[in-house]
Amino acid sequence: MAKKLDYEYCKTASMLEWMGNKWALVVLLKVSENEPMRFNELYRTIPAISEKVLSQVLRQLYTDGILDRQLYPNEPPRVEYSVSDFGNTLLLLVQNLIDWGRENFDTIIKNRQDRETI
Repeated sequence: MAKKLDYEYCKTASMLEWMGNKWALVVLLKVSENEPMRFNELYRTIPAISEKVLSQVLRQLYTDGILDRQLYPNEPPRVEYSVSDFGNTLLLLVQNLIDWGRENFDTIIKNRQDRETI
């Protein structure tokens, strides 16, 4: 069983926990591009993710306050996800990382090729 991070010792532990999940940023970015999004809509836009994992990621992002969840008591009930105001502060930082990756993509690929021979 995986050991839980010590939140008292490391104040960034909760953020590192879900950022370490390979799907958390993908889900956050997809919701931000098309908000609000329903579960099935989101599931169709990320074909490699399972329903169970998507559900877990959405639950964690909602619990941490990154996403908002709106329940409509229709028949059948409908749930929509959107990025919270708090989550938008994170998106600004994520966009900087994406921009950095795009600007440095060629350098990263060249470095990998050069250093694979070592």
